[in-house]
Amino acid sequence: MGHSSAKPQARTRGLAFAEWADMRHPLSRSAVVVLVATSTACVGEMPPPPQITVTSPERGLVQGHAGQVVVKGVASPGVSGSPVTSVTVNRVPAMLAADGSFTAVVDVPPGAMLLETSAFSAEGGSVTDARAVQVGELRPVGTTIERAATAALSTDAFARLSAVAGPKVKSMDLMAKLAPLQPMANLGDDLANVKVSITKLTFGDVKISLAPVDGGLEFSATIDALNVAANAAYGGALVPDGTSSVGVTADRVTLAGTLVVTPAGTDGFSTAIASPTVRATSLRLQASGLAGKILDLLQDNLESTVQRVLTSSAEKALQPLINSAFGALAGPKRIDVLGKTLELQASPSAVQFTRTGALVTMNLGVKIAGSESSPGFVFTPNGTPSIDMNTGVQVGLADDLINELLAEVHALGLLDLHLEEDFGLFDTADIKLTVPPMVSANNSDGTMRLVLGDMIATFSEEGKTVISAALNAQVDLALLRGNTPEQIALKFGKVHAFVNVLDDETGMLGSDLSGAAAAGIGIQLDSLSQFLVTVPVPSVAGVTLDNLSLRADSGYVIASGSVH
Repeated sequence: MGHSSAKPQARTRGLAFAEWADMRHPLSRSAVVVLVATSTACVGEMPPPPQITVTSPERGLVQGHAGQVVVKGVASPGVSGSPVTSVTVNRVPAMLAADGSFTAVVDVPPGAMLLETSAFSAEGGSVTDARAVQVGELRPVGTTIERAATAALSTDAFARLSAVAGPKVKSMDLMAKLAPLQPMANLGDDLANVKVSITKLTFGDVKISLAPVDGGLEFSATIDALNVAANAAYGGALVPDGTSSVGVTADRVTLAGTLVVTPAGTDGFSTAIASPTVRATSLRLQASGLAGKILDLLQDNLESTVQRVLTSSAEKALQPLINSAFGALAGPKRIDVLGKTLELQASPSAVQFTRTGALVTMNLGVKIAGSESSPGFVFTPNGTPSIDMNTGVQVGLADDLINELLAEVHALGLLDLHLEEDFGLFDTADIKLTVPPMVSANNSDGTMRLVLGDMIATFSEEGKTVISAALNAQVDLALLRGNTPEQIALKFGKVHAFVNVLDDETGMLGSDLSGAAAAGIGIQLDSLSQFLVTVPVPSVAGVTLDNLSLRADSGYVIASGSVH
C-alpha cells in the first residue's frame, strides 16, 4: 500500500488530490487529518502571515542524548509589512533581536517530538515552521530489546483460560509430545523388569482448572473415560524376554498439583507439576498375556505408573497452552508483514505468580528481511511500568520494539509514496520520509503519540518539480481489536499536520497542497495501520478483552482490558 503508479480510468483534470486518494485508498478515511498550521498564504480573512526561516537545527535531527536544543532563525514582516512582535518555539518565548533574528532554548526529552517555531505579527498574522527531533541512542536494527513486553494476568483471566484449556488439550497430538519420554515406566530389577511404552492415549471429557498462587498455578484436571494402550517389554534373570500389549482404563481420573512455570529461553516457558496427586475411579489393568512376577510388577506399580503418565502428559500439554497464554511467541517465528518476512525471536526473562495473578516479561528481537540498510533505530531508556495484576489483562510493549520495526519499514521504503494522477497544478506526487516514524511513550500526560517527521513532498508536472514541501505530523494513538477477538492493535486518532513550503515555482505559495498533504498522510497511516496490526503483541488464549484503553508509562505502551 506504500506505492501506487497505476492510473485510474479517465478523470477530469480538476480532480482534487484528497478525493482521488479517498477513492483509491478508502482506509485512509479512518484518520482524521487536521492541518493546524502552514506557511502558506492567508486563509479566509486571517491577517497575512509574517515570514520565518529556521536555520538551526536541521530537519530530521537525531540527537544522541536528552537535554536541550537551540533553535535559531530569522523572522520578518510579510506582504502587509506588519512588524513581527514575538517568536515562540513550543510556546517557549524566543529572544528576538531588532534585525528579526531569534534564538530559543527548548528542552528535548527522550523520544520523538516536533519543534513548532511560530512568529506573530502586530496585526495578528502568524506562521509556523515545524520540524522533527528524535532523541536517543542509535542502535542497529535486529537488536534484542530487553524486557520488550510485559503482560499481567488476573485471576479472572486464568478462570477464562481454564474454560478453554480442556478443549485445547483434547485437540493436541499428545503421543507426539510423549515420544521423547518413552518408555514411560521402567519397573523392577535384574531379576525381573518391565519397560512400559505408551502406544495410544485417549480420553473423553477434560476439565482443567488453573488459579494463581504464590510461586505458581494451582492446577487440577478431571479426565473422563481414560484409555491407555501400551507395549510391555520384559525380561530378567528369572523371567524370559518377551513383549505383550497391555491396557489401562479408568472411568475418571483427577490429577492435581502446583504447576511451576519457568523461563526456557527461545522455547518459551517450561512447565512442571510439583507434588502431583492422582485419584482414579474404577482403575483397571488389562494384561491377559502376562503372569507371575511381571504381572505383579505392573499391578503393584499401577497407580504410580498412571500418575507418571498423566503428569508427564499434562506437563507436555500445558507448556504450549502457557506459552500461548503468556504470548511467549517462542521463536524463531516468521510473520508476513506488508509482503515482507518478519523474523521474531522471543525469550521470556521472568515470570512471577501471586494469589492476585501473574506477571511475565519477555525479551524480543525483530528483523524484517531486507532492512539491513537501515542506519538504526532510536533507543530510549525505559523505566518500570506500573502494571496491575488484579483486574483483567494488561499488556505493555516497549516503544523501542515498535520503533525498531518502524525503522525497518522505513529502510525498505514501504511508507514512501509515488502517486501519478492529474492533480491540476501537477500530475505526480512523491512523499519520502527522511527519518523513520517514531512512537513516544514517555509523555508526562500518559498519552501515546506517533510522530511522522520531516517528510519531503515533491509535486511535479510532466517530470518538472513545481512545488516541494516538508510535511510533519503528530498522531494520537488509541486501541482496537486485532485480526482476531483475542488480539489487540494500535489505531490512529486525530492527526495534527504541518506543511512548510520549501520551494514553489508556481508562485501559488502552496495553496493547493493542504488536501494533497492530508491525503498523503492518510495513505501512509493506512499502510502503518496494516503493519501495526501484525506487530506481535502478547495475547491470552481464549480471552477476549472489553473496555480497551491505552496509556503511556515509563517508555511502555500499556494496553488494558477487562476479561470477557
